[in-house]
Amino acid sequence: MTALVTIALVVFAAAFQQTAGALPFVGRVAELALAGGAAYLLDDAAAPLTTVAPQGQWRRRGPVLAAGVAVLAGAWLGVLMILQWRDARPPVAESSGELVVMALVAVAASSMLFRLGDPEPGVVVAPLVVVLGLGLVVVGSVVGSPIYLADAEPSLARGAGWSVAAALAVLTILVAGRDVAQRGVLPSLAPR
Repeated sequence: MTALVTIALVVFAAAFQQTAGALPFVGRVAELALAGGAAYLLDDAAAPLTTVAPQGQWRRRGPVLAAGVAVLAGAWLGVLMILQWRDARPPVAESSGELVVMALVAVAASSMLFRLGDPEPGVVVAPLVVVLGLGLVVVGSVVGSPIYLADAEPSLARGAGWSVAAALAVLTILVAGRDVAQRGVLPSLAPR
């Protein structure tokens, strides 16, 4: 739903915006909305039942994550094509990298909340991703130094910062995503 609404809003803005001045901001908001949409990929309303299933946690989540990533990637491609149509497309590699990192951060925050017992963490995380992302836009303009990769010439410091954020998000996903119900490798050797 997030992907469809995001594409519809970008099409609406691109069709009725007289200049390309606001379209880069529309593209940034679309990027943040899609990154926030990634937070919903771990929602599981039936968590009390599915967390005790014999299948591993990531084996259960795999198909949903794969389909969700495909939908979000397709929506991002649609956004880029619409912005290209109006000559307002951001640098593809940089903006796509930002989207991947922000989506990883959203999934990491969702996995932490899920681990703490919230079966539907996307409701909390998705709006926070959008608000914090817009906050970074404001902070970057106040301090006079862009934070987003696509907003200026490549910088080693900005690239390193985004890389560290991605690495921490992946580490958080791996730690928070451990299956707590998983038993030891050799249960037959346990003392009785």
